[in-house]
Amino acid sequence: MAIFIRHCKQLLTPLAPGHGPVQKLTDAAVIIEEDRITWVGFDNDCPPSEDGDLVIDATGQTVTPGLIDAHTHLVFAGDRSDEFILRTQGATYQQIAASGGGISRTVTKTRDTTAFDLLRTARPRVNRWISQGITTLEIKSGYGLSTESELKLLRVIRQLKNESSIDISATFLGAHDFPVEFKDNREGFIQKIIKEMIPAVASDDLAEAADVFCESGVFSVEESRQILETALKNGLKVKVHADELSPLGGASLAAELHALSADHLLCITDKGIQDLAKSETVAMLLPGTAWFLKMPYAPARKLIESGAAVALASDFNPGSCTIDQFSFILMLAALYMNMTPDEILSAVTVNAAKALGRELETGKIAPGYRADLVLWNSPSWEHIIYHPTLNHAGKVFASGKLIYQSEIWNECLFL
Repeated sequence: MAIFIRHCKQLLTPLAPGHGPVQKLTDAAVIIEEDRITWVGFDNDCPPSEDGDLVIDATGQTVTPGLIDAHTHLVFAGDRSDEFILRTQGATYQQIAASGGGISRTVTKTRDTTAFDLLRTARPRVNRWISQGITTLEIKSGYGLSTESELKLLRVIRQLKNESSIDISATFLGAHDFPVEFKDNREGFIQKIIKEMIPAVASDDLAEAADVFCESGVFSVEESRQILETALKNGLKVKVHADELSPLGGASLAAELHALSADHLLCITDKGIQDLAKSETVAMLLPGTAWFLKMPYAPARKLIESGAAVALASDFNPGSCTIDQFSFILMLAALYMNMTPDEILSAVTVNAAKALGRELETGKIAPGYRADLVLWNSPSWEHIIYHPTLNHAGKVFASGKLIYQSEIWNECLFL
C-alpha cells in the first residue's frame, strides 16, 4: 500500500546541507511507499493511486521534512527550579555550580534513580517531542559521571530507541563535568573516561558519538582532545560543547578532529568561525540556552555568511534550558539571531541531519529519502515561527508511518 499526500497548500524542503535555496511547491503532492519517499511534485502531475492506497487530503496544510532536534539532555532525574530562582536574583550559572549545584546536583539525583524510573519519566518527554513534529532526536548521557551510571543512562536511551517510532541517536557525554569524588584528581577521571568508560560504551554499541564539555573550569582543549581522540580510535564519532561560556577554542578543536558538530558557540572567535567554515563540522546553535541564561546569542549571521552549516537544537536539560516547545527555539533564532525562515528550516532539517551523520537519510523531502515529514495545521512555515506557543503539527510521519495526528485547527488565527 502506498500513501498519497495530495493538495498540500505549500511544500517546503531544503535541497542540500548548508543554506542554499529551499524548494517551495504550491498545491503539491508526495507519494510514500513503505518507509521511503518515491515521488514529489505538483499535484497536477501526481501519478494515480490504486485500490488499497491511502490518500490523504492536505488541503490548507504546510508540509515540511520531519524536524530534527540534534542536541538534548532528555534523560535525567530531579528538579532545579530553586536554582532558577537564584539566577533571577542575580546568581550566575558558574556561581551556582561552584556552590554544589548545577550539573553535579543532577548527577547525584540521577545516580540514585533506577533505570526503570528514568525510563518512565523520559517516555513522555519523547512523546512530547514527537507531537511537535520531531522525527529524529539526539539524547546525550552525562548525568552519571561514573561508568555504572553512564552505562545505565545509555541503556535507557537504547530502550527509548528500541520502543520509539522515531529515530533516536545516543551520544556519550561522560566528560560533562568532574564528579565530586574526582574534584581533586582531574587526571584520574580523565583516565577513567579513556580507559574504562569509552571502551565499555563502544564494546556494547551504546552510542554513536562521544561529546565533551570543552570549557574553562571543566575540560581544557588538550584534555578534550585526548578524550575525543580516544573515542575516535574506539569507533565513535565526536562532538564538542564548544566556546559556550568563554572563547577557549573548542570550535577549532571540533573542526580539527572532523567532529559532527560544535555546539553552543556563544563565545566563538573569528578564528573559530573560519575554522568551522573550512570544515564539514556543523555549527550547532542553541538559542534557548542563551535566552534561559540571559547571555549573548551565538553569531548566527557571521557563521552563515562565512559558509558554515548552521543547525538549531533545543538543548533541553534541567539546568540551563527547560524549554520543551521546539517552535519557541525557532522564534528565538528569528528574533535574536536574525535567521530567515528558510535558514531556520534548513537548520532543523538537513543541517541537523548532517550534525548526526544522517544527511543522506533524512532531512529533506525527496525520492529515496526516509519518509519523515510533517503536515502542519498552519498556512505557512513562517506562521509556525511567528506563533510558537501553539502546537501546529497536524500529522507526523516517521519512516512512512503515521505516528501522531491532531485535527485541531485554530482557524480564528487565520482570519
